[in-house]
Amino acid sequence: MAGRKYHHGEVRQTAVRAALDLIEAEGADALTMRALAKAVGVDHRALYRHYPDRDAVLAEVAAEGYRQLLRAQQAECEGASNPLQTAFEVYVRFALDRPHLHALMLTRSRAAMDAHAALWEAVKDELDQLMVWSRQALGAEKGERETDARDLAFAALAAAYGLITLAGTASLMARSPEDLRQFVSDQVAGVLDGQLLRFKALKLER
Repeated sequence: MAGRKYHHGEVRQTAVRAALDLIEAEGADALTMRALAKAVGVDHRALYRHYPDRDAVLAEVAAEGYRQLLRAQQAECEGASNPLQTAFEVYVRFALDRPHLHALMLTRSRAAMDAHAALWEAVKDELDQLMVWSRQALGAEKGERETDARDLAFAALAAAYGLITLAGTASLMARSPEDLRQFVSDQVAGVLDGQLLRFKALKLER
């Protein structure tokens, strides 16, 4: 495969796909510019014409992960009776089925997002859509109850991420993949329901 001729722009696209495959199979630590060049079939120096360093590749793969997650959520949330809960069910499934990619996505720093526009845009698109579904759960329009909508989404994100991280470190009692998925989804749904009840009670007090 080495020495393959690529059209302009094809190396970058192929590199992202190869990096994604490598990371999903072995984790982000397995990704080096030389390993990626070998997978793509080019001299490793050729990659540096498209990516200045390994961090740029990781940012691109993380951005693609967010794009894939959002597409999966949008597909399942269309016509769903509870889009926000459905979105988090998709998130939990995505994270548990693709642990290396999920870990990469969630460990990109704010500095990395600032340095890589594509990653920031992908993260922003995901968070903006979660805000849309959060407003729907609250029965609010855009510009209304923005703090509540944000807190609702982030409370569920925190619960999902925390439980998934514990599962990945074997800190949770061993469960079958399906049982684990259902357990995490149920816990996140409980957080969403609890937050909505809390907001309702606060509204009645005002």
